[in-house]
Amino acid sequence: MYNTYIFDLYGTLIDIRTDEDDPRLWETLSVHFRYKGMEITGPALQKRAAEETERQLEALRSGCEYPDFVLEKVLEAVADGLGVKVSAGWLNETVRWFRTLSMRHLALYDGVEEVLTALRSQGKKIYLLSNGQKTFIEAELGALGILDRFDGIAISSEAGLSKPDPLFYRYLQRTYGADLTSALMVGNDPRTDLEGARRAGIDGCYLHTESSPRGMEVTSAYQIWDGDIRRIPGWR
Repeated sequence: MYNTYIFDLYGTLIDIRTDEDDPRLWETLSVHFRYKGMEITGPALQKRAAEETERQLEALRSGCEYPDFVLEKVLEAVADGLGVKVSAGWLNETVRWFRTLSMRHLALYDGVEEVLTALRSQGKKIYLLSNGQKTFIEAELGALGILDRFDGIAISSEAGLSKPDPLFYRYLQRTYGADLTSALMVGNDPRTDLEGARRAGIDGCYLHTESSPRGMEVTSAYQIWDGDIRRIPGWR
């Protein structure tokens, strides 16, 4: 029935836990800034980064419903505000440090490699549609050995769009030639993954994992719960 499979990443293919509000993260990152000649404390760095993130998102909201930001640009603006011009290399390194410091767990879910291999052997097209930072996602896909498993990888920070915006699905179609008329979206979040797919006219498959939001109604055509695939009546 489906020739195109579009996967969410975090909570669907990758089991991940991070803590981006950990005060130790921001205090350690502030040392990295001070090494570059920028005097700032951890709490002040966290506050400035949050304010700049919101400023950049607000500037993008006129063009789409659910915009996304680029963390490198946020940190560049913070550095500018502290009177220091930083290089692209320094920004990339800093973003990677941020992710490393926030990481608590990272692993593929059981069966992911087998599913991707099986779909590929059947001649299916496989795409990734992920909310997140390009620097994080590409590094983590590479570290977990699945970077080359996709026909196209659409990342919200690069697109400036995020799920559930239907424009993000059109971005995938426009950028990688994904055939959305024969597509199934697989994800663990009813709001971002399944509602976004529904609004884009794509069937959805709900994958329940520990990362799935609690207390949200599931409205996908199929759901996978503890390995059991069940049809949900009344969907499409």
